[in-house]
Amino acid sequence: MPSPLPIAPPRERFDVDITLPGSKSIALRQLMMSAMAAAPTTLDGIPRCDDIESMFGALVSMGNGVRREGKRATIEPGHLDGDIELDLGMSGVSLRFLIANAALRSTTTRITGHEQLHARPNQDLLDALERLGCLITSHDGRLPISITGPERPADRTSLRVGVTSQYLSGLLLSAPCFREGLTIELMDEQTSRSYISVTTDEMAKRGVQVRIDPGSVTVAPQTYTGGQHTIEGDASAATYHMAMATLHGGTVRISNLGESTRQGDYGFLGLCERMGARVERGPDSITISGPRELQPLEHVDMIDMPDAAQTVMAIAPFLPSPTHLEGLATLRVKECDRIACTATELRRAAVSVDEFPAAMTIHPIADGPRHATFSTYEDHRMAMALSVLASKTPGAAIADPGCVSKTYADYWEDFSLYA
Repeated sequence: MPSPLPIAPPRERFDVDITLPGSKSIALRQLMMSAMAAAPTTLDGIPRCDDIESMFGALVSMGNGVRREGKRATIEPGHLDGDIELDLGMSGVSLRFLIANAALRSTTTRITGHEQLHARPNQDLLDALERLGCLITSHDGRLPISITGPERPADRTSLRVGVTSQYLSGLLLSAPCFREGLTIELMDEQTSRSYISVTTDEMAKRGVQVRIDPGSVTVAPQTYTGGQHTIEGDASAATYHMAMATLHGGTVRISNLGESTRQGDYGFLGLCERMGARVERGPDSITISGPRELQPLEHVDMIDMPDAAQTVMAIAPFLPSPTHLEGLATLRVKECDRIACTATELRRAAVSVDEFPAAMTIHPIADGPRHATFSTYEDHRMAMALSVLASKTPGAAIADPGCVSKTYADYWEDFSLYA
C-alpha cells in the first residue's frame, strides 16, 4: 500500500454493501471473560486487527490455550504460576483490562508495549488496585508497570472514572473471580457510559450479573460460562461508512449491525438523520441513504460515543452552519490528542476550528477544502476519519494508511468500494 495513499472521490450516488469487522470492544471483553470461564469458549466474528493480536498474545503468555481459524477462535482457560511479562503493543483497552486482571495473580505481572502505549494514563486504576492490596511499580501510572497481587484481595475499592470507562470495565470483568466478589465505589462523574453498558451486557451473556447502585457497583463471586458466542459488527467502524453515505448522498447497507446492539456508537445514526439522511433499522442490519442537501447539526454532545467524534469532525466543514462538539475530554488521552491533532489537520485543509479543553467548534468552509496530505499520528481513527474528509477534498492523501490495522485491517479494501 502506498504512503501517502491518494484518496479518489467516490462515484456519484454509490450503492454499497458492507460487512463490518467484528466489534473490537466486544471481542476484547469476550476474550477476557473466556480466559476466566469454567469451560472452553468458541468465538465467531473475531476481527482481524492489531489490538486483538495483542490480547491473544497476552492470553497465551498467561497460560491459556488458543486455537484460531479465520474469524473463529477457541480459548481453553489456563493459568501459569510464576511471574509473567505481557507486551500489549498499542492496545489501550487490553492494557486496562489486564492491569485489573493482574490483581487476581499473587505473582508479578509486568506489562509493557509500544512507546505510544507508554503515554497512556493508568494511575487511577492502579490506585484502585493498591486499595485491593496489590503492590505496584510504575512511573506516574505509565508503562512499564509491575503488579503483584495479594494472596487475598480486598472485596471493596474506590475508583475515579472521569478519565476513561476502561478502568471500570476492567475491574468489572475480573470482579466475579475475586474470592469475596467486589464492590467499587465510583469517586467522580462517569464518562463514556455506553461502554459500561456494553461490558455489563456481555457479562450477562456469560452468566454474570452486576448490581448497579447510586455511586457504586457490586459483583458477587460468580463463574463465566463457556460455549459458543458470536461477535456483532463494530459500530465505531460503521460510523465511517455512515458518514460516507450521508456526506455524498449515496446508499450503504450494513449486514451485521442493528437495533439489538448496545454499542454507543450506534447512536451516530441519529446524527446522520439530523443531517438529513434516511435510515432503515433492522434487528441486525442498517440501510442509510444520504440527503441531497446536508442539514446542520449545530450542537452535539459526544460524551457517550467519543470514538465517533472524529467522524463528526470530518463531516462538519461541509455543513451549512458551525458545529460545536462537546464531551470530548477523553479524546485528549487516546492514541494521540484527538482534539489538537484533528484541529491541526482540519486547518491544513483551510478549515476554521476553535479548540477548547474538552470541546471544539468547526466552521463551514465556503470554497471547498484545500487539498493536503493528512498526517495520522499513528492513530487508526485519525486515518479513517480523515479519509471521509479527504473523499470531499480533491487531490488529498492519507499518510501512513497502514495504521488502520490497529482495529480495522481491511478498511482500505472496504473504502475502495466507493470509487
